[in-house]
Amino acid sequence: MKNQILICLLLIYNSVMAQQTITGTIYSDNNMPLPGCNVLVKGTSKGALTDFDGRFTINTQIGDTLVVSYLGFKTKEIVITKSIDYTIYMESNASELEQVVVVGYGTQRKSILTSAVTTVKGGELSREPIINASQALQGKAAGVQVIASDAPGQASTVIIRGLGTIQGGREPLYVVDGVLTNNINNINTLDILTMNILKDAASLAIYGNRGANGVIIITTKRGKTGKMEISFDSYTGYRDILSRVKLADAGSFVTYNNEAALRDLRNDDDPNNDNDTSGFFFSNQKYNTNWLDAITRTGRISNYNLSISGGSEKIHSFFSAGFNKEEGILIGNNFDRLTLRSNVDYKISEKFNFSHNVNAQLANITPKGFNAFTNAYKQSPIVPIRDEEGRFGSSSAFNNVSNPVKDLFFQDEKQKFFKLQGAFKLDYKIIEPLTFTSRFSVETEYGRFYNFEDRLGSFLANNPANLESNFEGGIENPAKTRLTVTHTNNYRWFLDNYFTFNKTFGESHTIKTTLGITSEESGGEFLTGVRNNVPLDSNLRFNLNTGDEDDTQLSSGSFSVSDKLYSYIARVNYDYDSKYLFNASFRRDGSSKFQPGKRFGNFYAVSVGWVLTKEDFMQDGWFDKLKLRASYGELGNQNVPFNVVTATTGSGGFFPFGPNQELQQGITVTGTINEDLTWERTNEFDVGLEFALLNHKLSGELDYYQRTNTNATLEVQLPDVFGFDPFNSHVGEIVNKGAEVTLNWADTIGAVKYNLGGSFSFNENELTKVTSPFFNEQQGGNIDNGQYTKKVAVGQPLGSFFLYNAIGIDDRGELVYEDVNNNGITDEGDRKFFGSYIPKYFFGLNLGVEYKNFDFSVDTFGNLGNKVYNGKKAQRFGNENIEESVFNNRWTSGRPSNTTPIASNDVPLSSNYYLESGDFFRINNITLGYSLPKDVISIFSKVRIYASAKNPFIFKRFSGYTPELPGDPLGTAGIELNAYPTLRSFYFGINTSF
Repeated sequence: MKNQILICLLLIYNSVMAQQTITGTIYSDNNMPLPGCNVLVKGTSKGALTDFDGRFTINTQIGDTLVVSYLGFKTKEIVITKSIDYTIYMESNASELEQVVVVGYGTQRKSILTSAVTTVKGGELSREPIINASQALQGKAAGVQVIASDAPGQASTVIIRGLGTIQGGREPLYVVDGVLTNNINNINTLDILTMNILKDAASLAIYGNRGANGVIIITTKRGKTGKMEISFDSYTGYRDILSRVKLADAGSFVTYNNEAALRDLRNDDDPNNDNDTSGFFFSNQKYNTNWLDAITRTGRISNYNLSISGGSEKIHSFFSAGFNKEEGILIGNNFDRLTLRSNVDYKISEKFNFSHNVNAQLANITPKGFNAFTNAYKQSPIVPIRDEEGRFGSSSAFNNVSNPVKDLFFQDEKQKFFKLQGAFKLDYKIIEPLTFTSRFSVETEYGRFYNFEDRLGSFLANNPANLESNFEGGIENPAKTRLTVTHTNNYRWFLDNYFTFNKTFGESHTIKTTLGITSEESGGEFLTGVRNNVPLDSNLRFNLNTGDEDDTQLSSGSFSVSDKLYSYIARVNYDYDSKYLFNASFRRDGSSKFQPGKRFGNFYAVSVGWVLTKEDFMQDGWFDKLKLRASYGELGNQNVPFNVVTATTGSGGFFPFGPNQELQQGITVTGTINEDLTWERTNEFDVGLEFALLNHKLSGELDYYQRTNTNATLEVQLPDVFGFDPFNSHVGEIVNKGAEVTLNWADTIGAVKYNLGGSFSFNENELTKVTSPFFNEQQGGNIDNGQYTKKVAVGQPLGSFFLYNAIGIDDRGELVYEDVNNNGITDEGDRKFFGSYIPKYFFGLNLGVEYKNFDFSVDTFGNLGNKVYNGKKAQRFGNENIEESVFNNRWTSGRPSNTTPIASNDVPLSSNYYLESGDFFRINNITLGYSLPKDVISIFSKVRIYASAKNPFIFKRFSGYTPELPGDPLGTAGIELNAYPTLRSFYFGINTSF
């Protein structure tokens, strides 16, 4: 008996001793911890779940097999060979992965989505330095044109599926955690979880008259159940101009302008001026100034971000603080921004959930005028920055270009912004398939603008001959200094109440419906104060309490009329076995912006889809996924310009009136109101194909669309007999037709995992029809020398260049223009259209490679088929500097040229001579990263260091600083004049978490 007891004890002891406590961490194939991953000892019921950091602990023994499974990943088996801390990487199983996409007022599974939606994940944004989130979309989303801006604090321009309006608002609507806003300058890029770009009517109609320009929905990060995670990310770097323009030096400048003066003498009909040498320069010049170097510096940028997240079963929280500081390349141009975010989710009960998102931004900008780049281009190199006596150099004796260094010195402005966004959401599950959601969102922004003018100092610096004694007689108001302070306050609030019903019937029929009411209100105010003769002391110059006391501080102020919008929304999604798909959405908007009787409008969309790979006849085919979808709908744009009645007075307030034309006191109305103004309407048809094959290694989407603005707002000009100024009316039809292609290849070869992606977009834009005989073909693109460059006309793209056609150079070296109207002279009738600044094609290519602890990525972007106008080169009055290539290739009697005319001081006509190709291809980003091994960073869960080069290379045809030129279609869009150059940047950064 004792022996039997002893044997049992030995068996128990051996069994206990054989048990091992195994620990480990489970990661996805992109190095992200997988919380909630199931770890099971094969053949038993013994198991464990990973925590928030992907960690697990389980009791087992040598020789056992762990079965690791997680939704969206291939199940993996690990044989226990020894007692160590295991690191397990799971491989994505694209066929099982079910992506959820955020759409308007809800979410949908990507597999049953019947609309065109592109998703950019936050993980793609955190692996490289990205200052503004809108920049991250460039080259990553088909149909989304991003015109980048490298100016400190400025966002890029985003155009989705072409330009549908020229008078109304053109930017997409941004929705950040339910808050509708006009820009995302205040969003910390590292806070972003996903960016979903809604592109077609099926996805946009739920936003009614806010959806015509597309919608970008941003979801920020939230806490998860598990222990607290702390992350710290930082990068620093420097920036300089990517493409410089080489200008003529002092000797070349003198030669060129002396030749131009000689030409002027030859063309002068007055024989008394034949020997006039007053306009000539001496060859032995003292100075040779490089003005671009004089106004620029090496820009520096640094960014720091701290986030804390975690949660229990009842509360999840995420907090972040980010600080960005930038010294721009333009001397004195600085920007800094502090962002704070708090996202908290509360599980009050099994039926009640409450959450709030609060984001705050504090930003400071020291602005400097971008016209400094144009002045640096045009200013003569023989002018010094400062002369021997320390005075600013001046060229007032021979040209009208100011000293750009002086301009930067005397521009003394400060701008301060505080922006607060908050959303408070309550979800109540009434019964299992029915949920009620109520969300209140608010956005408020405060601006403080300070402009100090040293008027006397600037007057004396403009010309060495200026004296303080003649200052008062030279200007209208003799104040020596002036301070202008403007305070602005804008607000918006939104209230959404809607029901969501989601239920599957008979295991195959799933219906998801949304029904609700939304309302919003926006308004603002501004207040401006002015004080003269404020002290020059830097501690006092921005204080309105200093200066002349007899001046009134309050110059102007106003409250804007509150704009209100009240809407009904409805949407139904139906799918049969995730195979046959149907979606319909409807929104009825009522806007206070419009006249009674024109305030309400209905917007809708219907879409269908067919997942062919769910059919039996496709089971043995090549495709892992094949889905067809089609949609049609109507969208709106309420951001249209409104007509204002204008009144003018005659001379002294009197007009000639009556049979004897006696002067009578009065005013005349020169403006009119079109009471029919309402939102612009856009109809869109879209057909798409989504596919995956080769075990999901190759996937992609194809889309074709036609988008028509049926009542575009354009200017109408009545005959002069009516005496009215031009006014706005719905008289145009603008069509955008295009195609989009997205392709992605992902594979693993041994220890190398890589992905290659690309997007290609084609868009054709045209003003196809005008319904009014009084349509005013608006002119635009003025370059401040009496010349315009653009015109709006039927049959042309918006933003088309309307120029003289330079067809050659004659035997005198002069440009020759085509006589289009055959009247023997060069006049307005000789202008022609030469294309638009809007590209027909734009594309991006992206490569990502991972090898062990290394990661490498390259992103590119390009566009084709557009034109840009070299405005700084065309804006010439006389005796300005010229490019080195202009000097070297100019026409002379001894060396005739067929490319560059004779030296001239004439104001040039706006012709295609200054129009260049806007085609370019740029390397947007090259990043190399290294993640330290786990055994080296015991207290950290992740440490990654990286180096990045942003915009290191560009291949372009344009001879200027940058072919990316944002702006108004009838303004400076596509015109390089007072434009900020594209920059190249080099960064070093670190990502950590513990």
